[in-house]
Amino acid sequence: MSRLLNEKKAVPLLTRLLLGLALSLFMPFAGAQNNLGELLDAGAKKISPDEFRQDVVQRTIVGSTSSGVRMELMYASTGVIQGRSDINPSTGGGTGGMNVISPIDGVWTVDDSGRICASIVIGRTFLPFRCEYWFKYKDDYFLALSDSDPKAKLLRRTVKQ
Repeated sequence: MSRLLNEKKAVPLLTRLLLGLALSLFMPFAGAQNNLGELLDAGAKKISPDEFRQDVVQRTIVGSTSSGVRMELMYASTGVIQGRSDINPSTGGGTGGMNVISPIDGVWTVDDSGRICASIVIGRTFLPFRCEYWFKYKDDYFLALSDSDPKAKLLRRTVKQ
């Protein structure tokens, strides 16, 4: 008898699929942005150098490099960057099962285009000098080499609480 009741209450597959599609369209954008176009479509805004100084400088920022190295760093008001990196073997660091923590040192400035430019050294590794636009979406920051190319790749940063 219970089997018969369950069959009468069962929602047809097509109805379930349509309901799932409708719900997915109305779900909030959950931060899985892959490129600048998706980020801007979600409502992100480019931050100005003044907003960067007010909201980011003197706070601990957490994120990863494009190769997966996790970083914690602080952009100081003096133009210095300091922090540490944490290379985990599961990210391909090849450290024989141990995390390797290296200091981060560098400098930052703002260029004429309003990009935040940084020269960073992780341990003994000099990263290429980069100038990036910063965008804010909800509580997260995203860095991109372009402010107009919708296919530009992103790096995510969060303020450590």
